[in-house]
Amino acid sequence: AQSMKKLNLLITLAVLAIFLVVPSFLKNYGIHIFTTWLVFIIATMGLNLTVGYAGQKSLGHAAFFGIGAYTVAILSSKHGSLPWLLSLPIAVLVSMASGVLLGAPTLRLRGDYLAIVTLGFGEIIRLLAERFDWLGAKQGISDIAAPPNIGPIEFGVLDSKSFYWLGLTLAIIVYYFLRRIEVSRVGRAWTAIREDEDAAELMGVPTFTFKLWAFAIGAAVGGLAGAVFAAKN
Repeated sequence: AQSMKKLNLLITLAVLAIFLVVPSFLKNYGIHIFTTWLVFIIATMGLNLTVGYAGQKSLGHAAFFGIGAYTVAILSSKHGSLPWLLSLPIAVLVSMASGVLLGAPTLRLRGDYLAIVTLGFGEIIRLLAERFDWLGAKQGISDIAAPPNIGPIEFGVLDSKSFYWLGLTLAIIVYYFLRRIEVSRVGRAWTAIREDEDAAELMGVPTFTFKLWAFAIGAAVGGLAGAVFAAKN
C-alpha cells in the first residue's frame, strides 16, 4: 500500500512538472490545446467523483458543463453584464443545484435505469440550448466578459498564457479538494456504496444522501469547467 502511494505521488508530481514547463515550449495554438485539455480534465474529475468514487452510472455530466458555461455566458455578456468573478461562483452553484434536482428524484434508480435517465437529462439541456433564442440558439452567446487582469496577467489578450495558468491552478485545487474528500468519511461511504449499496445500507450508511452529495459535487465541478471554457472561448 505504501509503495502504491509513493508511485501515485511520483506520477502526480511528474504530470504536474510537465504541465508547468509545457508553456515554455509551445506556441499559441499548442497552449490553446493544452488549456482546453486542462478544462476537460477538471470536468472529468467531476465525472470521476460521481461514477468512479460513488459508482453511479451517470451519462449526463456534459449537461452540467453546459449549464456552467451558459450561466457564465448569460451573466457576463450583454444579457447580464456581471463581472466574471461574480458569475463564476453563481455558475458553480447553479450547476450544483441542477445536480440536486436531477439526483433527488432519480437516485432511487440503479444501474442502466439511472444511466438512461441521466442521458435523457443531457439531451434535454442540449435541445433547450439549441432552441431558445435567449440562449443564443445554435449560434451560442458572444461578448462574454473575460476574467479581470491580475497584475501582468492579462486574460483579455488572445495570445496570452493567462487561461492556461488559470486552468492549471483550478485543476490543482479541484484535484486536492477531491483527494481530501476521497480519504474522508464521505469518501469511504462512497466506496462502500460503489462496492455494494445494499450492504452499505445495512451497515447504517445513508446511501441516498451520500449519492446525492456525489451528484451535487460532481455537477459543481463540471459547471466550474464549463464556466472557464465559456470565458476562454
